[in-house]
Amino acid sequence: MNISGVRLGGSLPRTEGLNGLPSIQDELTSEPSKMHVAVIVFDVASTKVDTDTGDAIPTIRVRRVEPIGRSDDRKQLERLVMRAFEERTGTTVLPLELEDELRAAFGNDSTE
Repeated sequence: MNISGVRLGGSLPRTEGLNGLPSIQDELTSEPSKMHVAVIVFDVASTKVDTDTGDAIPTIRVRRVEPIGRSDDRKQLERLVMRAFEERTGTTVLPLELEDELRAAFGNDSTE
């Protein structure tokens, strides 16, 4: 699996109600270094084929984004992220740097 084999499209949903980021715009500008948590829904906007290798490279399009601000919701989402990581990688213990990033993003001092 090649992580660079997936691209992210450069735009957010334009439809009002599908992009929750404007609701935290003030927080984003006043605390630009803070880690934020959001749930995204995405699909594939296009796929390009590398004619040399035959590899298909999808470009994902963000269809909806919702920031998660409530502490109890963030804790539940953290557990889901950890479970998804473990399932995807087969690793039951997070690398320390990833654990630190998750703690910073989800705003708690210990993982449950």
